[in-house]
Formats: sequence, structure tokens, C-alpha cells
Amino acid sequence: MSTQSAKRFCLIGAGACGLAVVKTFAERGIPFDCFEKEADVGGIWNPDSPSHVYETICLNTSRSLSKYTDFNMPEGTPEFISKDHAIDYVRSYARHFGLHDHITFNTEVEKVEKHGGKWRVTVTGDKRPRVYDGVVVSNGHHWDANLPDYPGKFTGESLHAIQLKTRDQLRGKRVLIVGGGNTGCDLAADAAYLSRSVEHSMRRTYYFLPKFVFGRPMDKWLDRTQRWPVPRKFLRWMYGLAIYFMVGPYERLGLPKPDHKILESFPNSASAYLDHLAHKRITPRRDIARLAGKKVIFTDGEETQVDLIIYATGYHLSFPFMEKSYIANEDGSSPLFLNICHRELDNLFACGLVQPADGGFWQLADYQAQLIATFLIAQECAPEKADWFRKHKAHARPSVDHGVTYIDSPRHKLEVQHYRYRTAIKKLLKKFGPVAAMPYPAHMQSGAMQSERARGEKSPLQPAE
Repeated sequence: MSTQSAKRFCLIGAGACGLAVVKTFAERGIPFDCFEKEADVGGIWNPDSPSHVYETICLNTSRSLSKYTDFNMPEGTPEFISKDHAIDYVRSYARHFGLHDHITFNTEVEKVEKHGGKWRVTVTGDKRPRVYDGVVVSNGHHWDANLPDYPGKFTGESLHAIQLKTRDQLRGKRVLIVGGGNTGCDLAADAAYLSRSVEHSMRRTYYFLPKFVFGRPMDKWLDRTQRWPVPRKFLRWMYGLAIYFMVGPYERLGLPKPDHKILESFPNSASAYLDHLAHKRITPRRDIARLAGKKVIFTDGEETQVDLIIYATGYHLSFPFMEKSYIANEDGSSPLFLNICHRELDNLFACGLVQPADGGFWQLADYQAQLIATFLIAQECAPEKADWFRKHKAHARPSVDHGVTYIDSPRHKLEVQHYRYRTAIKKLLKKFGPVAAMPYPAHMQSGAMQSERARGEKSPLQPAE
């Protein structure tokens, strides 16, 4: 067991994923400072954040596959929760486990740089950088807008989806929405009730999944079938057949046939969108060829006049406080093991850096936090386990997708299949054995933590009242 002095780690961000790290580190006694640039927890769900989501956005994943592993949603919560339910749940989680006291709010991390075997971190308000033994990055990846560049100039109003906050911004306008993901389709469906006209431009048609099958959420069915001991090729065939019977030919709705096989792209669960297509409240369009004033010309030669263009075209992976190559590749993928652990460095991690195809971020972030904490504890208490994991993370590439090659698109660079991804982490935690439940050694904790335990005050292992 190590006889070094107390170590301390820096956690960046207290959004819904970052909170899972704060809770896990506090619970297991790992000394840390967490910095959050906003005044409250929640990230994009925090209504006071400049990056907060549009007012009618709902999760497209069910409660059971979205919730944290040890904190249920209240009785009566909708199966697919609204943004208001989301922030209430995340804040309740923070209150229940007493996490606010562990977070420094209104403090932005400005710079993170390597400092020997440690990290030098500069935050707002500090004249001198602080030195930490490790860093966990949880600053999110749905805030730095990716805007496409088309020939010509548009003289109407144009916004990225992250800039759209209220329904009033859509009311009475001729709207064109660009992007075929869940966000783009959800916004098109909402605009159909509010706008003078709604047109929707997509480069390709995606597969649409109903939210419910036989009264149960579709993602639960997908999660259950992933456990069947059958070839994944058979599962994909079964999914494709089921969708064909439930949705039918896309050409009847005015959409081109998808140019890829089922699961080779992120499936879309914006089922209300299909109803609006059937009622012709939304006009489907091809990709944009060029812009000319308020006129938009599409690649099939069709054109239209619009007042507002909304780009639901995704986000850049951004880490403005550190060298990006530590965590992300230029193509938008991540070099990290399971998108969590740096392969060479044992003290750099990310949490929430995934795009689950059929389940929620928060639950996966919870498992990620458990793996990070377990590895840090193993480094101090179980060197043989730490050595095993160190070698494993350097080269292993677990299969955490549907067993397909995704189409070449930025939205798929962080794609994981929820069941296979969380199962891969749970197997690693199981292989760590007792270390996966072990607290950080007392002599490595800060004096404040040791004093609390000695006085019998609230332990990091106890939730708040």
C-alpha cells in the first residue's frame, strides 16, 4: 500500500454526467475539487445556462435506461421525461447525495496542462494554477454548435438548434429545419403546430422507431433482445422486418428510401414526426445546394422561400481548456479506452463522452464514474489489479456497438450500444473484485475528510438527508 501524502483530483463540470463523478468520488472518499462554470448543476438541462435545451424537448430514452444506477425517478414520472422533469431529477440527485457542497460554482477552468506526472489547472479567480494528481473531464459535448457552410448567402434569420429556446421563435414563420437527427425531427414536429410552413432538409433518410411497442418503450425491447444468444445479423434482420411492418415504406411519406441498413446509423425515435408527414404539415426536402437571399435551392433542383433556417446539425467536440488530442481525434472520435481512460496516462479521464444509440447518457456516466474511481483506488490499494487494467486499457477495443459498420458521419463517432457498453464496464468492475467497492485509503485522503469521519459527521459513503 502506498505511503504517499494525500492526493487530489480535479473534476471539470457538474452537468448530469459530471454529477455522477462527483457523487462516486465523494462516496468512495477520493479527494477532489469540482469546478462548474454555471451557478447550478445540470449542464444543458439547467434553465439558466446559455446552452440550455429548447423548452419542449423530451428525452427519447425511457426512464429505466436513463436514470442513475442508484437513484430512481419519482412515482408518476412520465416514461419519456420533459426537460423540466430532467432538471428536477438531476437536482434531486444532487440534493439527495449532498453534492452541492462538493462543487465550486461560477468558476470556469481556463487551462489544463501536463505538469510532470501531474496536471496544472488554472481556474477563474486564481492568479496561480493549482496542481492536481489527475483530471476527469465532464464538460459535455452538446454545446459547441457545428454549422454547415453552404454556397451563397441567406438574408433571413438563421440559428443553430442550441440557440432555439422558446416556441415563440417559431411562431408564424416559414421555417426550414436542417438535420435528420432526433433534435431536427422533434423541432420540425413542434414547428408544425406553430409556424406558417415547415420544411425539413435531410442528407439522407434515417430509420424511425416508434417509442412504444406492445405498450412498452422501444428502447427496453432493444435492450432485452440484445441479451438473446443469437447472431447480431439475425437481430438486425428482425429489427428491419419489425420496422417495415410498423412504419411501412418511407416513399409513401415523401421520404427517399434509406441508403443504409438498419442500425448502420443512429435510429430516430421522433415518431410524432411521421404523423406530421402523413398530414403534410411538414414538407421533406433534400440537402441544401445553395442559398440566395431568402431562397433555398436543394440538390434535386427544387427551391423554396423561408424566413428562418434552424440548423440541427450537431456539435463539435470542444475542450477549450486543454490540448484536444488528449481526448478527441480530429474526425470527432475519441482515442480513449471506452471513451473513458487515456491509454497511456493513468490520471486523465473523460465522463459522458459517448452517444448511446438506445439508452440514456446519465446511466452510462454512472458506470463510467465507477470504473474511474475503481482504477484510482486500485493504484493505491491493489497494484496487481491496477497493472492488469493498465495493460488492458492500452490496447483493448471491446465491441460496444451493434456489430455493424456505421455510415461515415460525425454523429456516429461516439456511438455505443447501451446494453453492450454498460455490460463491458460491469465486466471490468467485476474483474476488479473487491476493489470495485473499496474506499480510497484513509491515509491518502485529505485532512478534512479524515476529520469528518473521526468526528462521526456525514461520511462520504452516506447520502444527504
